[in-house]
Order: sequence, then C-alpha cells, then structure tokens
Amino acid sequence: MRCENCGHENPEGSKFCMKCGKALGGSGPRVATCPHCGAEVAPGALFCASCGKSIGAPYGEIGQARTIEPPPVEADPGSFTSSIALDIVLSVITCGIYWWFWQARQMRAINYLLGQQRYNFWMWFLLTIVTCGLYNIYYEYYMAQGIVEAQDNHGRPRSKDLPVLSLVLTIIGLNIVTDAIQQNEINKFFGK
Repeated sequence: MRCENCGHENPEGSKFCMKCGKALGGSGPRVATCPHCGAEVAPGALFCASCGKSIGAPYGEIGQARTIEPPPVEADPGSFTSSIALDIVLSVITCGIYWWFWQARQMRAINYLLGQQRYNFWMWFLLTIVTCGLYNIYYEYYMAQGIVEAQDNHGRPRSKDLPVLSLVLTIIGLNIVTDAIQQNEINKFFGK
C-alpha cells in the first residue's frame, strides 16, 4: 500500500504510513506539501528542499527544540540588551551572583531570536552546579551556536567562529569575556 504523502510502500492493511505517519487510503493522489512552509516536496523526501525542516517530525528539525511563540512578557526586545561594562562590573562586585542573572537574560534573548524555547536557565543552573562548572563549558558553546543560527535566520553577518571562540575562552576560565562577546552579538540584533 503506497503512501500518497511520501511515496513509501507500506504493508497491505496499514492504516498509517510507517515513514511519515499520514493516514493511508485517502481520496486519490495529491501533491505532498511541507507542513512548515507549504512548498511542494518530492515523494519520499524526509526534509523540505525549500525550508530545510523535517517533513515527518512534528515540530520541524529533528533533534531541535519545539518552535514556540515568544512569551508576551518578553515582547519588548529592549529587555535583552545591556551595557556590557555594567554587566562585568556588577558580576565582579557581587562575586558572580549577578552573572547568573546575566546568563538568564542571554538565554531568554537567544530563545526570543530563534523563536524556540531551546535554552533553559534552571536546567543549565542545576547541571552547572552538579558538575562543578563543567556543564557551563558546553553550554557557552551551545549558546554561541544559537547566536550564529539566529544571525543566519535574521540575515545578519555571521560570526562563524563564535562557538569555537566561546569554547576556548570558557575552557581557560574567561567565562566573563565569553559572555561579553555573546552579549555584544545579542545587542547588535536590537540596534544597541
């Protein structure tokens, strides 16, 4: 039994396609379209040639966070920008306590720019504490990847070396420099 959506051959008597999950036995042939952008897709395609998102995965790209609308509280993009010098001074004066708030704001900003709830402050906080800071090394790299992705999505100049630079600076203990560079990239999105 051939799926009309993706062209996959399924065992006789199947009610749903084993490849794309669509109901079988519809009312005649139809053209498969991407559920994200509406473009026509070739039978059997797993990803859309127009937008690059997964055709079979319910929320887009496989292995990525679910796409959501940014919460209304954070509709003011000005809440994501800051004075980098002030962030550094407050982090030093408070013996790093302010740095936690700075991290949370950066995560909210990147989530807003990506339109996804990809970065979770409390998960990062807990795993950073449990691993004595080792998880933060990975997370700084991961957040830099999110900034580069947001730059691509918004048509801005790409900081392709940002993830590696963030990783190296964090490994040698210069987290605050990493965050200053990342905050500078975030500020550029909002014209600051």
